[in-house]
Amino acid sequence: MLEIARRLALGLALILGASALLLFSDLGSRVEASKVAQRDRAARVALAQPASQGVLDDGVRGIVDALAARGYVDGQTLALKKYNAEGDAGVSAAIAKEMANGDADLLVTVSTLSLQSVANANRTTRKPHVFGVVSDPAAAGVGISRDQPLDHPAWLAGFGTMQPVEAAFKIAREMKPDLKRVGVVWNAAEANSEAQIKIARQVCAGLGIELMESTIDSSSGVGEAAGALIARGVEAIFMAGDVMVMVGAEPLLAAAKKSDIAVFSVIPPNARKGALFDIGADYYQVGRHAGDLAADVLDGRDPAKVEIVNYLPESIFINEQTLSALVKKGWRLPDSVRSRAKVIINSAGQEIPGPAASVAAAPPPARKREKPWNLYAIMYTESPPAEETVAGLHEGMKKWPLVEGRDYTFHLLNAQGDIGTLNSLIDAALTDGADIIIPISTPSLQAAIRKVKDRPVVFSLIANPIAAGAGKSYEDHLPNVTGITVLAPTDDLLDLLRKHFPQYRRIGTLYCPAEANSVDLKDTLVSHGKARGFEVETVAVSTPSELPDAAMSLAGKPIDAIVQISDNLTSAGFTAISRAANQVRKPLFSLNSTTIGLGAPISFGRDYHECGIQTATMLLRVMNGESPARMPFLLSPHVVKKASLPNARANGLLIPQGYLDEMETVIPQ
Repeated sequence: MLEIARRLALGLALILGASALLLFSDLGSRVEASKVAQRDRAARVALAQPASQGVLDDGVRGIVDALAARGYVDGQTLALKKYNAEGDAGVSAAIAKEMANGDADLLVTVSTLSLQSVANANRTTRKPHVFGVVSDPAAAGVGISRDQPLDHPAWLAGFGTMQPVEAAFKIAREMKPDLKRVGVVWNAAEANSEAQIKIARQVCAGLGIELMESTIDSSSGVGEAAGALIARGVEAIFMAGDVMVMVGAEPLLAAAKKSDIAVFSVIPPNARKGALFDIGADYYQVGRHAGDLAADVLDGRDPAKVEIVNYLPESIFINEQTLSALVKKGWRLPDSVRSRAKVIINSAGQEIPGPAASVAAAPPPARKREKPWNLYAIMYTESPPAEETVAGLHEGMKKWPLVEGRDYTFHLLNAQGDIGTLNSLIDAALTDGADIIIPISTPSLQAAIRKVKDRPVVFSLIANPIAAGAGKSYEDHLPNVTGITVLAPTDDLLDLLRKHFPQYRRIGTLYCPAEANSVDLKDTLVSHGKARGFEVETVAVSTPSELPDAAMSLAGKPIDAIVQISDNLTSAGFTAISRAANQVRKPLFSLNSTTIGLGAPISFGRDYHECGIQTATMLLRVMNGESPARMPFLLSPHVVKKASLPNARANGLLIPQGYLDEMETVIPQ
């Protein structure tokens, strides 16, 4: 019996050993099968940025493109959820909490602010987290060591992109050898900004440059802070990688331009907006680097084993057009600087490759096709904004690496303000095999959305694409639709009125009930005006023939001023509005940048010509193979601020000097 028991025990041990061996030998295939099963379902990624700003948008675009190139395609193998706090700290904290407690497999953040908020919210849940577009990760206060690349939270991976602050000041000194006083506007609440300012102080001390600082707590204060620095005698203004300053860059650049003060930055491409030069990172490539790391983590790479180091794909932009206005102040462009430029904006305002440009750094040419691209732009009606947009579109297309007639054909159709004709024109374009539809104005976009489902739609001159039905947000939109928006700077104009015309309490505008964009702009003026203490009177007008009477009706009401929104009807017939305002001496302000020539004393609106140029750039991206679904709508950034003293005199409007000081252009008496 003992022998039988011994043999049974031995047999059982052999069976267990063999089973264990089989299980161990199959471990690799079972782990691989698990990975395959995980890849079979869409990976869930949550991505956050703190605001809509060109650099951050470029980084996000690079991340999405890199993920797609690695097989993580949004809507197929990837479920990507984007968050944007739009500059609101409270919203940013709520987003961080939702991301940390959600079902995402991976958290991705762009910028120091988003890194901080999400990393703090994720301390307990410890989801894998990849970050990018961060100046100094160690200064973010989230547990990252400055000296030990592997000393960081085990679930956190990323890299720094410290802006080349020292190189920027050295270039400025090369371009102006006697440079002594440089100003900087910065937000002390941003750790990334503070890190750069500390470097700037050290560099300036070594170069014998006085660094004059002005801190802000909101983007609305950037212009005023810049003006204060100019009044203190700075010879140049340095723009650090500060999110708040980047959002408010336009007033800073405008103030500097007015006083012939050079601006240089470490955030390309501010030179496109008027800065003298930028030296910094190519943030699309920074985003691609972060996207590759995110794909690595999704593929199984351990974040704890990722070294957090600095990554800076350098890019230098130089604006020779800006330089021409600064030569009298002692600025020049030595060969030692020019030879390093990847992009140069020449004296004619044209963007050309610089000596340091390489084939790898240049935009890829459009995909070769067996037949030319067939492009159809469709206007709702003729108006100065539409004409400016089309002119900009043609200018932008001339910069393409394509030849019209050989590589593409371009058709421009005009519905002459008739909705029935508009629908027929889109049908005709589709029948003719249009590859891309380009709606110009909101009615054109609405018609295209209804009829075009199987090819790209790249819109232009759209005030509010969300109100037009193109999507839920600038990022979450119809998969075949993208484009450039020209949302009116209503808040900025209302703030200027309240500041410089405190006696105004009642304002009025005309609107067209048949235009969704007009109704949306009217509603915005009413609600945002009310929030600032204005009472807003509105008068509806539906046809051009009704416009003169409607304008007189509005001008005759007990209002302090007319603040005219920009829509198709009033843009085409603006002279009727200025004539009525002048007749009864009613102050007139326009949210349309093309109306100075039509009698407006003040115009305060988007740059429609620039909108057209940006539309051409977006078209080329689509022709290069980029999916509209992954291209956020873009707001044309430049606001044209003009005042005409002759028009003001005819209107009876006395414009305070303080208001004139905030204008880009003042037409003298």
